[in-house]
Amino acid sequence: MATNLKKTDVVIVGLGAVGGAAALPLTQAGLEVIGIEAGTWLTARDFAPDELRNNFRGWPQSAQKANGEVPTHRPNASAAYSPRLPIHPMMNAVGGTSVHYWAQSWRLNSWDFKVVSETTRRYGTSRIPKGSTVEDWPFGPEELEPYYDKVEYELGVSG
Repeated sequence: MATNLKKTDVVIVGLGAVGGAAALPLTQAGLEVIGIEAGTWLTARDFAPDELRNNFRGWPQSAQKANGEVPTHRPNASAAYSPRLPIHPMMNAVGGTSVHYWAQSWRLNSWDFKVVSETTRRYGTSRIPKGSTVEDWPFGPEELEPYYDKVEYELGVSG
């Protein structure tokens, strides 16, 4: 393991949508950035047009996440574990799952920033489970607008 990092160096673990997008402004600011990714670079062969091979969300098979990394699927909170599906849309590769996101990145709605307030207003306080940690955000979509625009431009979001 490298131990000669300067105080200004940054290590990004995972070069998917977030890690990949974070690397650009950090390097533009003059920081040395090291990216660590569990997957590899995909090649043109991984993207070959093959409707039979690519006819499900597990494409490309060469980059599927290992079993231990995929979120647990449970039918309810009391269930211990439910076997994961053999194919999962998450993947290990440079670019992560954003490699097959179809240039779609949905913005949060205004309502999403005020889940507690809006749920209480529309349905009553009983609809928020006891012990829930859900909270209203301290800001709204207006404050995120310039950041949405910048990231969407850099990532190539469609529409």
